[in-house]
Amino acid sequence: MNLREVRNEAPLTSFLFSKASGMLVPLSGTFELSPVCNFSCRMCYVRKTAAEVKASARPQMTMAQWLRIAQEARKQGMLYLLLTGGEPFLWPDFWPLYEQLCRMGFLISINTNGSLIDEAAIERLKKNPPVRVNITLYGASDETYEALCRAKGAFAKVDRAIAGLKQAGVQVKLNCSLTPHNAHDLAAMVRYAEERGLILETNTYMFPPVRRDPDSVGQNDRFTPQEAVRCNLERYRLQYGEDVYLKFLKDVQRGAVPPPGLDESCIDPLDGKVRCRAGKASFWITWDGWMTPCGMMPEPKLDLANRPFAEAWRELTQCSARLVLSGTCVQCPNQSLCHSCAAMAMAETGTTEGMPVYLCRMVEALREEADRRLKDDQDVCGE
Repeated sequence: MNLREVRNEAPLTSFLFSKASGMLVPLSGTFELSPVCNFSCRMCYVRKTAAEVKASARPQMTMAQWLRIAQEARKQGMLYLLLTGGEPFLWPDFWPLYEQLCRMGFLISINTNGSLIDEAAIERLKKNPPVRVNITLYGASDETYEALCRAKGAFAKVDRAIAGLKQAGVQVKLNCSLTPHNAHDLAAMVRYAEERGLILETNTYMFPPVRRDPDSVGQNDRFTPQEAVRCNLERYRLQYGEDVYLKFLKDVQRGAVPPPGLDESCIDPLDGKVRCRAGKASFWITWDGWMTPCGMMPEPKLDLANRPFAEAWRELTQCSARLVLSGTCVQCPNQSLCHSCAAMAMAETGTTEGMPVYLCRMVEALREEADRRLKDDQDVCGE
């Protein structure tokens, strides 16, 4: 199967986002309904227990609040809406909220681990189909899921959900967060996606979970930069074949490659470079009512629980426009290999102006590995 990168958007979508970014229209929004999840993934950036949520100084947003924000955001231009968590299907009012949002005309996508999508859920999604259900695939066996997600019997449930959604005609995309705990399943996950005709977008970069733990700046249960590079190259070879893989290595030598598994909203539709739409054409609202440019960023944030959306959006665009990246990063000749952004800089250093050394080391390792592999290939061909 010739898998395409999911970042290759439809021309109309790219056109709409290019216009929205220029006019500061909130075309796309994310509602993070709850941080609670039935998985406890080792690298998660947001997960909280129900007890932690209950003890929080800020309560969870109510269905009435989400609907009020949705109505106000629609008036300002929101068309695309992502529902996420935590695990959104655990949020008590998910279905009545989802069905009302569908009636409002949004193009809705859902991020989920897939384990709670049973036959009843599939029937409801079939009746009001989302644009896409994004399921994170954490492995190819129950054992791998248990090691990474600390959840028993999860892969079998996810597998059933994927089969059921496909049979019902609901569009599914697979995301894969690759870590030291599931890297051994990479080839099996690629085969799994190919056999089912699904896109698998694999990411070897794990954000430090600064929203969950402010003291985790620059730290996570993740690969070393060198390991992340090797796994990214291997997934590229497995997914796209030897010819495309070799071209990728040559592009590394040339100094420009696509971002390694970033979300499609990180790509500027005008020139393909990483220029975040966050705070220009998209926003994120946390489970407790903070409005941020991006879900990976704890700052800037505005209290939206009891504030008009239009007013908060105007202020958010102003805050986002003032964000400054490290002068070293701005002048770095490796920008087209690194693809660092404000959210990464903040997670790695505590400020958008910091230099994310982890990413610098990834680029160094990528160049070295590409040079070595191309040399080895030439040596073999020359024998």
